[in-house]
Amino acid sequence: MSRIYIILVVNFLIGSSVFAADNKAASEIKPGMIFKVNCGKAVMEISKNGGRIVSFQHGNQEFLTQSSEHENFGSTLWSAPQSNWGWPPFEVLDNREYKVEKVGDILKMTSDPDPKSGFQFKKTWQAAENNSIRIEYLIKNISGKAKSVGPWEVTRVPCGGLAFFPDGGKGKVPESNLKPDLEEDGIKWISINKNPISDHQKLFSTAKEGWMAFAFEGYLFIKQFPDIQPENYSPKQGEVEIYINKEKSYTELENQGAYRLLQPGETIKYIVYWYLVPIPETVKIDVGSQELVRFARKQIIQTKIK
Repeated sequence: MSRIYIILVVNFLIGSSVFAADNKAASEIKPGMIFKVNCGKAVMEISKNGGRIVSFQHGNQEFLTQSSEHENFGSTLWSAPQSNWGWPPFEVLDNREYKVEKVGDILKMTSDPDPKSGFQFKKTWQAAENNSIRIEYLIKNISGKAKSVGPWEVTRVPCGGLAFFPDGGKGKVPESNLKPDLEEDGIKWISINKNPISDHQKLFSTAKEGWMAFAFEGYLFIKQFPDIQPENYSPKQGEVEIYINKEKSYTELENQGAYRLLQPGETIKYIVYWYLVPIPETVKIDVGSQELVRFARKQIIQTKIK
């Protein structure tokens, strides 16, 4: 297992500061601070504002869109289904400051209880097998009544790449206006160019094997997650969803966990592994490339995530 290094970076007008203490009270941590998690050659940056992942890099290659590009940047956790909240997301869970704790090599961030949604989020990051970063999301029902919810990880990446994942076959999902370029040998392929389109597009899909991948600029980004069955999807959602905005300023790679009824005080857990690796020159990067599929499968942890 690669060792994890957690660095708190504070940007001033001149210079920077490194946070080395194992624990700090939330009141001592200034707004805008960013935590870095290193695993192998991949580097992830997380903001305490929303517990949002704001960067995922390998060398100089950035895989997440930035705040300078648009307001929907980086990667975050939403509660599913969206029909329960519409737009925008709950402010306390999506943008407000989280309490930060470092325990050994584990980074934890916890939101304030949000009375509007009835939930509280907790997010944990640490290094894991195969040069991956393990992310654990917890959603707690802090209301006084039973509430149904599903975990929903939404990751914004640049357009100009190739997304693919194993298809789960038939299942009740909303109609999609984004169609795959190819469905072959159990894999759905979506090539995403940078040309603006007349309207936003979205793909809703079943999935299997519990992973999706995105090839971009010679690198492969993989998200591995628990595979669920269509009967456990959140209402009007899919296990895997891909959204492209009409300006082509970003693409969303979305994965969802099981929809459950939580009694007051109960918690739902959702574990995701992130990988970011260079693609060998011998591997063809194209729609339908079985070499690319084999390379993706080779990267991920083979034990099932629960």
